[in-house]
Amino acid sequence: MSLSFTHLPTHWDADEAYTVIAFLDLLRDQLWETYGEEITAMLQDAGTAHPKARQTTPNFDDEPPF
Repeated sequence: MSLSFTHLPTHWDADEAYTVIAFLDLLRDQLWETYGEEITAMLQDAGTAHPKARQTTPNFDDEPPF
């Protein structure tokens, strides 16, 4: 097995960095729209959940431990 390397620039100006971030946002959104249900099922089968599904509402009725 041989490894291949992809070289990415390590210094971008603000405009270039923003362009990359905007592209990644669009890519993430499109992938989630296309594969979201399958990804959710896969994560549930693996015993994890989508990060948004892990959010809970704190129970403010508990007595403080001190």
